[in-house]
Amino acid sequence: MDATKAKGIRYYLEELQEKFARRIGVSSSTICAVEQGQRDITDKIRAKLVRIEAGLADDFFVFYEKFKRIT
Repeated sequence: MDATKAKGIRYYLEELQEKFARRIGVSSSTICAVEQGQRDITDKIRAKLVRIEAGLADDFFVFYEKFKRIT
């Protein structure tokens, strides 16, 4: 799990940083710092992101491949 995938999950869910941060249980400034590569993803955040990713529809992976190319 890296910053690009974390951001891709948030974009796929169409959530603002504030809502996504609440979902994960961190501050929106933490989400912002992670997405900008200014902060490492902690094990706690990584575990929550992995659980969220596991629950996404299969089309997330198609979305994410396109997302990686434009970011």
